[in-house]
Amino acid sequence: MKQKYFRILSVIFLSAILLSATLLNLNCQKKLKDFNVVVIVIDTLRSDKLDAYGYEKITAPFLTELSKKSILFENTFSASSWTSPATASIFTSLYPFQHNVLMGLLAHINAKKKFPDIKIDRIPEEIETMPEVFKKAGYATYAISDNFNIGDKQGFDQGFDKMITYGYKGAEQVNSDLFSWKEEIEKNGKYFLYLHYMDPHGPYHAREPWYKDPGNRKLEPLVAYDSEINYVDSYIKKAYEKFGWDKNTVIVVTADHGEGLWDHGRQGHGYSLYREEIQVPLIIHFPGGAEGKRVIPNVSTIDILPTLRDIIGLKKSDKDEGWSLLPLINGEEEKFKNRYLFTYLWKRIEIVKEIKSTIYRNFHFQNRIPKKKELFNLLLDQKEKKNLYFKMFKTAKKMERQFEKFFNNCKTYKKDSVNYKLNKERLEKLKTLGYVQE
Repeated sequence: MKQKYFRILSVIFLSAILLSATLLNLNCQKKLKDFNVVVIVIDTLRSDKLDAYGYEKITAPFLTELSKKSILFENTFSASSWTSPATASIFTSLYPFQHNVLMGLLAHINAKKKFPDIKIDRIPEEIETMPEVFKKAGYATYAISDNFNIGDKQGFDQGFDKMITYGYKGAEQVNSDLFSWKEEIEKNGKYFLYLHYMDPHGPYHAREPWYKDPGNRKLEPLVAYDSEINYVDSYIKKAYEKFGWDKNTVIVVTADHGEGLWDHGRQGHGYSLYREEIQVPLIIHFPGGAEGKRVIPNVSTIDILPTLRDIIGLKKSDKDEGWSLLPLINGEEEKFKNRYLFTYLWKRIEIVKEIKSTIYRNFHFQNRIPKKKELFNLLLDQKEKKNLYFKMFKTAKKMERQFEKFFNNCKTYKKDSVNYKLNKERLEKLKTLGYVQE
C-alpha cells in the first residue's frame, strides 16, 4: 500500500515539474516576441578552425564563451560553398536550386574586358526573406554587409529599413557604422539586425597581436587565417557589449560557407562541396535556451529562419524548406537522425560546373558532374580522403536518388537577374577578393 502511495506521489510530483517547465517555456516564448534578433554571418569561416569546435588553437575566445551560454550545433552544413547562394539560402530557407541565386558577381565571364557588363542573380521578389518576415512582425530592420555580393543589387535589401554594403573594409568599419546607428536602432523598439563580417575572407591579413610568424612560407596563410578569426571575434565581442545583447536578444552566429586551405589541393571556396567548404559554425543564444548544450545531429543553414520563427513565436511557413531546430534543442533527435540534407554548387567560368551533394547520418555523397562521384564517412574520415563510392555503392546510389527525387519535385522560383556595370576600381577589388578570375 505504501509503495502504491509513493508511486502516486511520484507521478504527481513529476507531473508538476513538467507542467512548471511547460508554463515556464510558454512564458519565455511569449516574452521572446518582444526580444531583439541579431544574426551574425562571418564570411568564409569553417567550424573546425574554432576552439569551441575542438581546434587546438584559441581563435575565438568570445564565441567560445558565448557558446557556453548557448546551443552549439556540431554538424552544420551550408547550402552552398559560394557567398550569394549560401546567404540567399539563409535568408529564404530554400536551397540554391530553389531560389535560383546560383552566383553573385559573375565577373568570371567577362573578366578580360576592361569595363564588363555582368549579370548577377537576384532573390526573386515573390520569396519572403528573413528581414521581410521580421519587418512584417513589427521589427525595425537593419543590416551592414562587408561583402559586395550581399546588397541591393542581389535583392538582399528586401525588407530592411536601412542597409549598407561595401567590400571588405574589415570588422572595424562594420562596428564603426553599427555604433553610429546605435541611438537610431534602440529608439525604434525591437529590432532585427543582420551583420555580415568579411574577415576572415581572403586575402588573409596578419592581424596583431594574434599573428605569430611561423617561419614557414607554406604555413603563413594558415596562421594569418587563424589571426583573422581572432580579429573578427574581438569586434563581435565589442558589438555584443556595446549593445548589451546579453539581455533581451536572440543571437545567431554562423558563416555563409567554409574555406579550402589546401585540404584538397586548393585554397579558397566555391570550387567543391568538400567538408572544409560547407561545414560551418552555428551558435544560437536565447533566454530559456539550454545553456552549453551541444547538438550532434546534422542540420543546415536553411534551418535558421524557421528556427527563429519558432523561438520568437511567429507563424510557421509552409514555404520554408528548412526545419525548426527547437524540437532538436529540446531533445527530439530521432527524426533529425534520418534526415537528408543537400548542398549545391553551380558556377560558370569557362564551362558550367555543377556539384550535387547529399548528407545523411555519417555519410557525405558528392556528385561532381559529369565524371566524379564520391562517398565519405564523416565520422571515420573527417578530412574526406577515402572515397567509399565503389565499396559502398548501394549507400551512395540511395543518397544520389534522394537528391534527384527532391531536386526534381521541390518548389522552385523563377530566376531573376540584373545587369551590373563594373568600374575599374571595383573590378580590381573583385580580383583581389578572388571573385574575378582571369
